Amino acid sequence: MSTAERPPAGGPREGGGPVRRLEHEVIEPAGPHRATVVWLHGVGQGPADLAAVADRLGLAAAGVRGVFPRAPVEAPSLLTGLPVPCWFPQNLFTPDRIDAPGLLAAHGPLTALLHQETERIGAGRTVVAGFSQGATVALTLSLRHAEPLAGTALYAPYLPPDLTALLPGGRPAAANARLPFWIGHGARDWIVPESNGAGLRDLLTSWGHPVTWQRYPGGHEAFAGVRASLPRFLTEVLATPIPQVPDPEPSTRAG
Repeated sequence: MSTAERPPAGGPREGGGPVRRLEHEVIEPAGPHRATVVWLHGVGQGPADLAAVADRLGLAAAGVRGVFPRAPVEAPSLLTGLPVPCWFPQNLFTPDRIDAPGLLAAHGPLTALLHQETERIGAGRTVVAGFSQGATVALTLSLRHAEPLAGTALYAPYLPPDLTALLPGGRPAAANARLPFWIGHGARDWIVPESNGAGLRDLLTSWGHPVTWQRYPGGHEAFAGVRASLPRFLTEVLATPIPQVPDPEPSTRAG
């Protein structure tokens, strides 16, 4: 992984306030830059956790630039009491309770970073991916984004109790009204139950989004067991061949 990069202070803003400079790590493509995935980690994690996923999937060799921002907020862990990185303070035992102002505050620096990355390669060749709390931020960030993105990949997302309240006008931005989604979830996830991912799948499908749904046998681990399903999705939405290995279970497309 490269040394940390910092985006310029300018860029798109939400709410008109100043945009924080967001630290992030980068894995550059091995050859020509063909596409970009921006990865948002979960509570208590950092860039290295999802960089390991990108490495396992062989994305750099396929020409995909990986961008791994570090969550700027720290909140005490319920398990240890020690401060851990997060996108907004969150009780992991009540993932159905979303701190809406905190979630939306995370959008400012992430939107600036996303804009910086889409200027390199184009929004249509950029995917936003996230795990757990990072998946919920990636979901709302993508649906609110003003440029048409290539797609969004979510693993173990929280389902906000009222997603429409987090979107201007109660609906996705026009540019991403048909944004393709990939959603994976562990069947034995006791932190964010599988019903969250399935409920989000059904909601997005009802809104007209193409949704690829993949159920895995594991628990709450970042993109655990993901082999062929996500690379197939990235190959499709980015028009860039991604290496694939067989999944333990076949994926299912809904919508």
